[in-house]
Amino acid sequence: MKKIKIWRLAFMMLAVVFSCDRQDGNWDSMLWKAEDPMVIDNGIYDVSDRGGTFTFTCRNYSRPWIENAVSGEGYHYPERKNNDYHTILTDWFKAEIVGKKLTVSFEPNMESRDQFLSLTVTAGDIFYTFKFKQFAHQE
Repeated sequence: MKKIKIWRLAFMMLAVVFSCDRQDGNWDSMLWKAEDPMVIDNGIYDVSDRGGTFTFTCRNYSRPWIENAVSGEGYHYPERKNNDYHTILTDWFKAEIVGKKLTVSFEPNMESRDQFLSLTVTAGDIFYTFKFKQFAHQE
């Protein structure tokens, strides 16, 4: 009788372990599709010195959010204290996610140097980083 109870217990424990769809750290990579054709150089999106808007759609996660952005000035974060995980607004770019759609807009670059932006988005345990290079002002 005790052998049967031990086997049942062992079987139930194995069923619980193998019934999970995803183990921690075993998430599918985020898949993003650009809405318009873009110039990409070594994984970096080129942005005109005149500025511009880029739109991407996440193909396999329904509600991603913004983790952070890194530029020459340092780190930028969404207004988490206001429970906003979907928008970063600075003086030269804005990043916003609505549903599955990410929009990144750049103001004109009036500087004599290129500006770089690294924008990381997440859906929980998976991250994706977009990289942008905005060209210096052309006279």
